[in-house]
Amino acid sequence: MPPSSETVPPLQVVAPLADDAAARAEAAWEQHAPLRLTVARGTLGLELYEPVEIGPLEVSALSLTLPGLRFPLDLSGGVPTFRNRRGDLEHVEFRFNFDALARWLGPRLREVSGALERSLAVWCVPPALSWGWVGQGAFACNLVWAPVDGDVRLVVSEPRAVGLPAPALGYALRALDSALSGIAERRGRVVTIKQPGARLGRSLMPAVGARAPAADRVRCGELAAEGGAVRFLLDSGFSPYALDERAVRALELAELAIDADEALARGELDAARAGYLVALERAPRHPELVRQIAEIDVCAGGRAEAALGMIVEAMPATRGGAVAAELFARVGDMDAARQAIAAAAGGEPYAPLSALLWARLAELEPTLARRLAALDQAIAQAPGVSRPRWARLDARLERGDIEGALADAEHLEAAAIGARARHEACRRAARRMLESGFVRDAGKQFERALRYVPDDAAATAGLARAMLEAGRAERALSLLERAIQLGERHGRPDSDALIDLARLLAERASDLPAAIARVRQIPASAERAVEARALEGRWRATLGDIVGASLAYARLREAIELSAAPEPRHAELLVEAARFEREVELDVAAAERHLALALRLAPHDAAIAEAYRSAAAALAARKRE
Repeated sequence: MPPSSETVPPLQVVAPLADDAAARAEAAWEQHAPLRLTVARGTLGLELYEPVEIGPLEVSALSLTLPGLRFPLDLSGGVPTFRNRRGDLEHVEFRFNFDALARWLGPRLREVSGALERSLAVWCVPPALSWGWVGQGAFACNLVWAPVDGDVRLVVSEPRAVGLPAPALGYALRALDSALSGIAERRGRVVTIKQPGARLGRSLMPAVGARAPAADRVRCGELAAEGGAVRFLLDSGFSPYALDERAVRALELAELAIDADEALARGELDAARAGYLVALERAPRHPELVRQIAEIDVCAGGRAEAALGMIVEAMPATRGGAVAAELFARVGDMDAARQAIAAAAGGEPYAPLSALLWARLAELEPTLARRLAALDQAIAQAPGVSRPRWARLDARLERGDIEGALADAEHLEAAAIGARARHEACRRAARRMLESGFVRDAGKQFERALRYVPDDAAATAGLARAMLEAGRAERALSLLERAIQLGERHGRPDSDALIDLARLLAERASDLPAAIARVRQIPASAERAVEARALEGRWRATLGDIVGASLAYARLREAIELSAAPEPRHAELLVEAARFEREVELDVAAAERHLALALRLAPHDAAIAEAYRSAAAALAARKRE
C-alpha cells in the first residue's frame, strides 16, 4: 500500500550529502515520493499515486512513459532506478476547486475590483468558466474554453456589469492581466497558457525527485464541471480539440476587435470606440461590436441617441441588456428601458448581478407598488446583497410598512460581519426610520447600534433625537451632551448633536447665550454650517446683539457662497438676513448683497425679486444723495 498523503512530509531543498548520508536520503525519498512504476500503453513508466496541490491547482493524476528501455528489466531497484531517465508525458488531470480558485484570485484582482461586498465567485457551465464579483457595482464574465493542441486558450465572452463607471470588458481584461501575470499571455480578449503540461513537468517532477518529461505530444481535452470544481485533461492520445460554435464565434469576434480591445484595456475609450467602428465596417451590424460601442457611449455620456440607433438597427432592443436600458432611459423612453432591463435581469445567471439589475429596474418604475415588486425579485435572487434590501427598506418606510422595514433591518444587521459593520447597519436603519417619522422604532435601532459600539457619537446623537421627537427632552439633553463629549474626544464634534442641543437650550431652557456658544462650535466645513450661522444670527438678534447678529449673517452668506452645492432653501435664510440688515441694522448695502445671492438661488421667486429691486433702488438713491 502506498503511504498516506497525511504522513508525507513537505519536500525540502538540502545541501549536498556525504555518501552514507546520500544512501539514507535515497531510502527516505523512495519512501515518501508520490511516484510508482507502472506499465502504460505497453511501456514502462511512472505515475503519481496521490494528488499534488500547487496553489489552487490540484494535479489529480499524472503518468509518463520511459522510452528506449529494453526488456527484460530489473525492477528490484524500484522508482529510484528510473527516476533520472527522461520520459514522455502521456496523461495529466488538472482540477481546480472553485472556492480555492476564488481565494487565490481575490487578492490578485483587488486593484481592479476594489473592496468587495462578498467574495469573488467562480463557476463553470461548459464550455465556459465564469466569474463575478460585487463591489462598487456587480460584474460577471465568461471565459470560453478553446484549447489548441497542448495550449490552454480562453476567450473572454459576454462581459456584463451594472453600476461600474467603465465598460465591463475593460474591467475583465485588466483583471486578467492582474491575476495571470507571469502565467498566461493575453492578446486582445484571448488568454493563452502555453504548454501547461511542459510547465507542470518542469515545476513538479524535479520537486518529487524525477526528471522533467517531454510534453510535446499531449493535447487538451474538454472542460468538465464536477461538484464544486472544474476539471480538464491532457493526453497524448487525444485528437485535436473540436471547437464548438460558441468558441468559434468568440474567436472570430476577438480577431475582429483585437486593436480596440487593447485600447480598452489601457483605458483609452475614444481609441477603443474608433477601433470598434473599424471592426464594424468589416462585420456590419455585429451585435457584440454594437453593444460595446454603446457601452462606451453610456460611460462617456452625451451620445445616447446615436448609440441607441445603432442598437436598434443591429438587434431587438430587449437584447441590448442593461446598456440599452440606460440609453432608453436617457432619451426618455422609460417603457423600453424597463423592458430591456427586465429581460437582462431575468436571463442573468450570476445571482448578485441579476439582483442589482432588478434593483435598477425598481429605480425606473413609476409607482411604489411596482418598485416594491421589482425589489422583491431582487432580494429573492440574492438575499445577501445589501443594496436591494436597503432600497426595499426605504420603499417600505415610504409605504408606512414599519414591520416590513424592521424585518429588512434585522436581515441587514445579521448579514453584516463584525461589530463595527453591524453597528453601521443599525445606525443607518435607525436614521432612515427617524427621517420617516417612526420615532419609537428608530430609538430601538439606535439602542441596538450602541450595543455594538457604545461610545459612538453619531448613534448617541441619533438616540437623543429619537428621544426628543418622542417628547423626552430631559433624556435627550443628557444624551446630546454625551454625544458631543464623545465627538470632542475623537476630535470630530458631531454637528447634528451640537445643533440639536443648541435648539434645546434655546427653546426649552431659554438659554440663548449657551445655545449661541454651541452653534459657534460648528466649523465652516460641516454640512450644517449654513443652518448654524442662521441660528446664530437669529438668536443674537433676539438678545439685542446687533453687531454680532450682522457678523453672523455675513458668515451665513459666505458659507452659502463657498458651498459646493447651494440649495434653493438657503434663499429663505438670506431673505431673513436681508430683512434684519435693512430693518434693524439699517444697512441697505448688506441687505442688497444678501438678496442678490438669494435671487441667484431662486431666480423665479417673485417675492425675492421684488425685495431685491427695492433694496437696489434704495441703495442707488442713497448713493445719489
